[in-house]
Amino acid sequence: MLYSLSGNQAEMEQSILDGAMLAVHQINSRGGVLGSDIQVAIYDDHSEVSSTARGVNHLCTTENVDAIVGGYTSAARLALTPAIHANASLLMYPTYFEGEETDSRIFYCGAAPNQYIADYLAWIAGTLGRRVYVVGSDYIYPRVLAEAIRRLAGSLGIEIVGDRYAPLGETRFESIIDDIDRVRPDVVVCNLVGADSTTAFYTQHHLVGLTPDTVPIAATVTTELDLAHMPTEVSDGHYMVATYFSELSSPVNDTFRRDLAQVRGQRWSHAAQIGAFNAVHALALAAEQAQSLDVDALSRALIGIRFEDNPEGAPFYFRANHYSSHPSYVGRAAGGKYEVIADFAARQPDPWWSGSRPPAPVAPPAGRLADA
Repeated sequence: MLYSLSGNQAEMEQSILDGAMLAVHQINSRGGVLGSDIQVAIYDDHSEVSSTARGVNHLCTTENVDAIVGGYTSAARLALTPAIHANASLLMYPTYFEGEETDSRIFYCGAAPNQYIADYLAWIAGTLGRRVYVVGSDYIYPRVLAEAIRRLAGSLGIEIVGDRYAPLGETRFESIIDDIDRVRPDVVVCNLVGADSTTAFYTQHHLVGLTPDTVPIAATVTTELDLAHMPTEVSDGHYMVATYFSELSSPVNDTFRRDLAQVRGQRWSHAAQIGAFNAVHALALAAEQAQSLDVDALSRALIGIRFEDNPEGAPFYFRANHYSSHPSYVGRAAGGKYEVIADFAARQPDPWWSGSRPPAPVAPPAGRLADA
């Protein structure tokens, strides 16, 4: 497990680790994998992207791990990928992200943009309005997602009336809020990342008199973990899209939430945490199917497994391109949680939504995975 367990990403990434560790507990309580308990090595990169590659090297060479479940931000994933290849290891990346890549040594356990943003935008256009203002943190995920929104806007009759970015961790949004107040869009699509930024933005939006009835916020990253940092009068009535919400009603999710609280003491649940939970279960199923912990054997077997107890509400499995299948939902904030008000059937992933395609693969040496 490779996560930021200290520093500014610690709260979020600890909650993701808790999802992975719950899966470990469940599997071991049923007899483990290939007759042995799963053993876990954990590396804390201290919320420093420069430490992620060092973490991969430590886990692979010192701890002799068979696979890594970890990473959260796209910057971390990009930083650790060369080390995954150098160590001939396997990465299970837990969270939804911007897509635009495929890699033979990465399995993407969260959704690609086409699996959540297309249905969300259509719902926004039909429910909240077509004049859209986009706000995001200034790094790869929000900027690529904003490009996806621009490409989809025309077909949905959406007009992008503003597009602004702020540094990660920014808490001063006066100029952006003033511009939103001046433009008066129908809705703000918010791709801000991190509790500091989301809390500040939602609060300042509220303080100038903008409300869910006048200019609602439709987020893509504001989880219930972020809502916990805001007064409910600030967050209530705003929207979020996700492949999972804690309030989904099903026996599988009820069991997950109960076990998460009892085993890990974790109150909050969200999509990236589910991705880590599914990742560990998928690895266990693949190892049993392959009857091996060899990285190449695991990779081949992962394409054929189905995890039925996915709390998202649909079986979890991978496509040949290493992306996974997901439904999506729209939630409305109420009392620090999201009430599910719309749901969309699982979409198959299309990582190359922009129309670009990866370069043709080069044949790998015998016995090794192709490096896409």
